[in-house]
Amino acid sequence: MGTARVLRLSLLLTLAISLVATSSASAEVVVGQVAPGTPAVTCEESAGFDEVQTAVSSGTSYVIPSSGVLTSWSTNAATGDGQSQGFKVFRPSGSNFLVVAEDAPRALTGGTINTFPVSIPVQAGDVIGLVYVGGTQTACALFTGSASDVFAFREGSVAPGGTFEPEATETEWRLNVSATVLPPPAISGISPASGSVKGASVVIAGSNFAHVSGVSFGSMPAAAITVDSEGQITATAPAVSAIASVPVTVTTAAGTATSPQPFTYEGCVVPKLVGKKLKAAKKKIRKADCKLGKIKKRGDATAKTGKIVKQKPKPGKLLAPGAKLSIVLGA
Repeated sequence: MGTARVLRLSLLLTLAISLVATSSASAEVVVGQVAPGTPAVTCEESAGFDEVQTAVSSGTSYVIPSSGVLTSWSTNAATGDGQSQGFKVFRPSGSNFLVVAEDAPRALTGGTINTFPVSIPVQAGDVIGLVYVGGTQTACALFTGSASDVFAFREGSVAPGGTFEPEATETEWRLNVSATVLPPPAISGISPASGSVKGASVVIAGSNFAHVSGVSFGSMPAAAITVDSEGQITATAPAVSAIASVPVTVTTAAGTATSPQPFTYEGCVVPKLVGKKLKAAKKKIRKADCKLGKIKKRGDATAKTGKIVKQKPKPGKLLAPGAKLSIVLGA
């Protein structure tokens, strides 16, 4: 691979490209590619290098397709001990790259795919790459034979925030690295859009519901959360002390989404009924989203002539919608 880099090939004729893909049901998207089988390519250099894939002939790209967060990165280690490799995210800037983030070189377990959890915010168009540690033997690349597969490299390591200026490029190779990208969540709707002030079960429909860290109704967290799928969450709206309409939000590792419509809390705010005749009291009860319960009469009081002398519960109390109120009619 040129005088600047020495790559030892083993069983090159049997090496085939194996593209990494995710299930269509998954919110996470995989970019990049790890070497198939037992890697047949070993990088051996005294100096360390930063490497970024600048082009691929076909298949999975190393370019991040949308904003979100990287949740992990992987590489397929060659056999043997003492291997280490680092991971970087590059952002194109003219003919150069801005180093966005890195995960420091990790010790690798030989002969297997190594996956490391991370939480790295990214933008659409960012590109993943590797940090080769000088003086080690690692499977940093895989041979494809296609002139359209190109990676750029530079001796030394550029810290995040610095500019990576490619020193040279290599064709017919792909870097042995992949990463999972989690796009931000999105909410398409909630059902039902209203419920009791005492709590209610709400189904939240949307997308990218992976790595959910919380669901909130206004400023209050949901009383319970079940992630049914990456497109649906069932959440329990918490009990509140006042009728209100509040936004519903879902937070994942990649960001927060807000429902297009609010959730409206409904309830029975007990009206003042004492001194009212039954007919007028019934109207107030219906308007308050309550229901009339037991009616007791004192003395000669009738439904037409009597007035309410006692009520239960007291005025101002917040109950579930449709709660029944008891009254006493007096002459």
